[in-house]
Amino acid sequence: MTTIGHLFDESAGWEQRVAVTQLLERLPPDRFPQVLAVTSPAARSALRGLDRPIETFSRLASVAALAGPNLARFAAHRGIDVLHAWGAAAATVARTLSDTPLVVHLFDPCSAARSVKLLRVMAASRGFAAACSCEIVRRRLVEGGVPFEATVVIRPGVDFAAISRFRRSGLRERLGLSRAHRVIILPDVAEGSGSRLEAFMAVALQHALTPDLRVIVPGDGLEQRRIARFAATVPQPGALVATHDRYPFEQLVAAADLLLITPRGDASTTSIAWAMGAGVGVIGTAVYAVAELIASRVNGLLFKQTPGRSMTLPIVRLLEDHEAHAKVTEAARGQSYEVFSVRRFIEQHARLYENVLAGVKPSEGITDPAMRA
Repeated sequence: MTTIGHLFDESAGWEQRVAVTQLLERLPPDRFPQVLAVTSPAARSALRGLDRPIETFSRLASVAALAGPNLARFAAHRGIDVLHAWGAAAATVARTLSDTPLVVHLFDPCSAARSVKLLRVMAASRGFAAACSCEIVRRRLVEGGVPFEATVVIRPGVDFAAISRFRRSGLRERLGLSRAHRVIILPDVAEGSGSRLEAFMAVALQHALTPDLRVIVPGDGLEQRRIARFAATVPQPGALVATHDRYPFEQLVAAADLLLITPRGDASTTSIAWAMGAGVGVIGTAVYAVAELIASRVNGLLFKQTPGRSMTLPIVRLLEDHEAHAKVTEAARGQSYEVFSVRRFIEQHARLYENVLAGVKPSEGITDPAMRA
């Protein structure tokens, strides 16, 4: 029996919540008992809805060492064999327990690059693994000096049965959207470049000619508020569907027809995985992170973005290419069954925990299905 202690920091969001929910529900409890802890109230908020006790360890003004003793006592009391840190800050706290094997899970390549010096130090100790949601996260770690052997790629699991339930739930209607509407969703790429505002501007421009367009913008951050202010000034209002934090992203993407993801650099791509699985077309910038999953005109539509130049016109052109949308979306959905299996996600985590405990290479027995798809 191997007890897993999941530790979350303020970077926790829908990706982490969905992933740990799958582990809690599907890892055999007799083999892998699991407990949850957070280092900040923000992480607890991100995990709301989980029907499990959650311990809180404040990092006290980001001084990880101050949380360590309490976490050490917690780990000893619960008999934790492997700490699974969902974020670099959580890993920093967890590493104060030097004798406890550690897995750090990373979805965002930007966060991986910012934290690579700390992770490089952690990787020098025995019993460490970096679980990367995609190859670009792994690449950023290795470029920063983390040994390749300490990393492994585990693709997100997409719950196809849940997607079917979401589609039947009536959410689209509750959002005021009919089947006649063409619904676009803008995921949060968490890079602060204003790219989502540009994407919304492009759709607002097209909305003047195609009034059935609607844009779902989840969340309540600064960029969402900027989009809302801009939406209030356009001559043809009505395109924006601001959902704030009322609905989980994985439900909203199942209510959409297109995902428009427009980072200018690295970004997390779990939203693309769920869009592919939901039969939602993908339009995106041809950056490394997006192009890792999407081949233009094969399973999505990509455009090159030029620094300093607006993305509006390339987006409008691709929005108008209706003939291509159906073809690439069908191909993407077929690929998603191969690449984003929840069963494989669970099996690979079980193997990773066993590898870390045994002191063998984390990727032993774990292959990336996207490299074969």
